[in-house]
Amino acid sequence: MTRLAVIVADAMGPDTGPAQALQRFGYTQVQQARAFDDAIDAITNEHVDLLIVPIDGLDDAGIATLERVARRERHMGVIATSPRQDPELMLRAMRAGIQEFLVRPLSLTDLVPSLERLHRRADSREVNGQVFAIFSAKGGVGTTTTALNLASALASNHPDAKVAIADLTVPGGDLAILLNAHPTYDLGELSSKIERLDAELLNSVMTPAADGVWFLAAPDRPDAADAVDAGVVAAILAQMRGSFAFSVIDCEHQLNDRTLAALDNADRIVLLTELKVPSLRAAQRTLGIFRRLGYPNEKLCVVVNRLQSGDVVSPAEASQVLKADIFFKLPNEYRTVSEASTKGEPVVQSHPDSKLSWAYLQLAHKLGGGTLSAPSDGGNGSRSVLRQIFTRKRN
Repeated sequence: MTRLAVIVADAMGPDTGPAQALQRFGYTQVQQARAFDDAIDAITNEHVDLLIVPIDGLDDAGIATLERVARRERHMGVIATSPRQDPELMLRAMRAGIQEFLVRPLSLTDLVPSLERLHRRADSREVNGQVFAIFSAKGGVGTTTTALNLASALASNHPDAKVAIADLTVPGGDLAILLNAHPTYDLGELSSKIERLDAELLNSVMTPAADGVWFLAAPDRPDAADAVDAGVVAAILAQMRGSFAFSVIDCEHQLNDRTLAALDNADRIVLLTELKVPSLRAAQRTLGIFRRLGYPNEKLCVVVNRLQSGDVVSPAEASQVLKADIFFKLPNEYRTVSEASTKGEPVVQSHPDSKLSWAYLQLAHKLGGGTLSAPSDGGNGSRSVLRQIFTRKRN
């Protein structure tokens, strides 16, 4: 297999031995970039498999650019080098999503194991799970409820799969309240141990919630927002991808670095809206931003929430305004959602025969496949209730 490696300036040192070792790992094409900006241009225009960069030569803006590129180009391995073992530089590299840090000039004894680890990670990514980010630029549209019920529906459609849901509304997300959960650990504790993050650590801080769903709570402490940065989010989502068949992310309503990290790393973005003018305007602006960020159309899924017959704007009109297809429509069942929230359960569990439960299962199937079993009444909970009443009367 032919692979392309880009080496920035003197990132490897003068010895030709390590450069020759790249050939053994399939990097038959090696480009030398005079500066970091030249490497970024190469990555933009070509499929680069490996980037070796002297991280000590990058300022804060360069680190931020490297972090964003590493998040976007998940197939690309990145090795950061420095003339010495500098703990601060190593931490900066790790927070930028770079998992390999070597001292230059590079030696074969260091480079070869590093390349082997990168290849193992690349192989594991090929079988990793899917990540769905739930986002709305406007509050009150139901992102948290949708995230929770999508996770529950994915677990229902995939009984043998592990499903994760993470609350990135920092601080003080509402997922714990909707689940009536009292997690021992949260995202804040995990961010303080991010340098030791692995599958075992991640599982140890996740809380079992609904059947088949594991929950990562948002921290309540206001100071936790500073610790949970984009690098932390990217690292956690990468580990979730390797540990869970599906991961659902409840995002903040602001497009900050933390949210962008989640959106960059997601396979699909569920953009939630209602058929109301303020909500549609927010969705329209958001789609414009997503397109400027280079997100492909197939990554973006516009979902209409709380659809009802009295909506002034029709789904077809909304599609024209947004210049995007409506991926799915969820019916408005306020009482069902309210009762489920009071019980601390997803609608899929608390009201399995409701139209809304059936809609969540269909949405989960459209996004993640799996086995979709229709409820006994075809998704019409009111008919089920009426049938029970009249049956009792006849008896």
